[in-house]
Formats: sequence, C-alpha cells, structure tokens
Amino acid sequence: MKKAIVVGASSGVGRELAKILVENGYRVGITARRENLLHELAAEKPDAYLVKPFDLINTEIILPNLQELVAELGGLDLLVISAGLIKYNTKLDYDIEYTTNLVNVTAFTLISNWAFNLFRNQGTGHLVGITSVAGLRGWRNNVAYNASKGYQMNYLEGLKNLARHEKLPITVTNIIPGYMETNMKGTTMVFWVCPPDKAAQLIFKAIRKKRKIAYVYSRWRIGAFLYKHLPNKVIERA
Repeated sequence: MKKAIVVGASSGVGRELAKILVENGYRVGITARRENLLHELAAEKPDAYLVKPFDLINTEIILPNLQELVAELGGLDLLVISAGLIKYNTKLDYDIEYTTNLVNVTAFTLISNWAFNLFRNQGTGHLVGITSVAGLRGWRNNVAYNASKGYQMNYLEGLKNLARHEKLPITVTNIIPGYMETNMKGTTMVFWVCPPDKAAQLIFKAIRKKRKIAYVYSRWRIGAFLYKHLPNKVIERA
C-alpha cells in the first residue's frame, strides 16, 4: 500500500484528491486547520486515513506534525501541497500580505524542502505542488497572492532541476489551475471554472503519469500563454 500526505485536505480540491488516492489503494495522511472537517472525511474510511490537524500559520509546528505522520504511515511515497491562502487586498493591508506570504511562501518552502530531502534520503518520492495561473503575472487585486504563486512555481522548477542534476528518482509536479469554484470570490472575470471533484481527477491523472507540469483544465496551457503575453495596459485595466 502506497502512502501519501495531502496538506490542505479539509475541503475543495485537497479533500477530493485525498478521496481519490484512498480509492486507488493509498493510505493517506490528511492535514488542515479545520479539525472537524478532517475527522468528517476520515470517518468515511477510518482505516485509510490518518488525521493530523495544524495551521500553516504556525510554521514551527509544521515539520514535527509531518514527521509524526510519516512515522505513523510507515513511510511516504507522495506529498501534495494543496493548502494556500488567497485574500483580495486592494487596500494593501500589511497583515493580509504578511499572512499570505507566511502560508504561501514560508510554509510552502518548509514543506517542499522537507519532502524533497526526505525523498532524496530514501531514494524515491513524488512531490506535488498546486500553484496557479495567477503566478504568471502581478495583479492589483491580490498582489501578494500572485507573487507568492509565482514563487511556488519557480521553487518547484528549481527542485525539479536539482533532482535531474543529481540524477535522483524524484518526481516534482507543478499543478497549475485556472479558476476554481473554491477561489472565485471577489472575481468577476471568470471562465473555464473547474469544480473540485473534476480538478482532483485531472490532478490524479497527472500524478499517475508523473507529469512535470499539468494545467487544470488543459486548455489553460493556451490561456496561460496568452495571459503571460498580454500587454501591460490590458492587465492594468482588468
């Protein structure tokens, strides 16, 4: 039985992906800050899940909790970082910017770095980070969010290149969603919206195929190219 951890499994894509992993023979450690939702999920198949609630804002407790999960699982084959924070902040409230970066940059780095070194030491493993098309450009409505997603994309690419350079049998996958039903609040320009269950199916397909990069939906590959190359004047008016 393969072992996986899904960080951010209490709702949305993370929850749906945890279910799919269990259906496909994984034993899954699930983490999030909302303990009641984790236990609700685990109650569906108690023998298949291990629950470890913690908040990514408390960065000092992240690694001890993950290490405990790995010990309880008896190893780790796959780690998925599905957790993230998005808040629209045109007033540039610094507390919101700081917290966004604490979760999307600091916690993301802690988890990715720890997982990569774990897989390096054991000689195998698969790290999956769920980023966003938003990381391709800066945007006025959520400056820190877009910047943090750009950081995540580059960090994952760096880890992928490091694994290749050291000839390590480690897979690093960057999942790049477009608009999701879970993060549309405050946005009027929405299209190609993907529901969490469909997104999870597409992500699991990318995991099985050990893709380096996968868009959700695949049409977002074209959308991302166009978004990346839009004139600045268009972005400024959006």
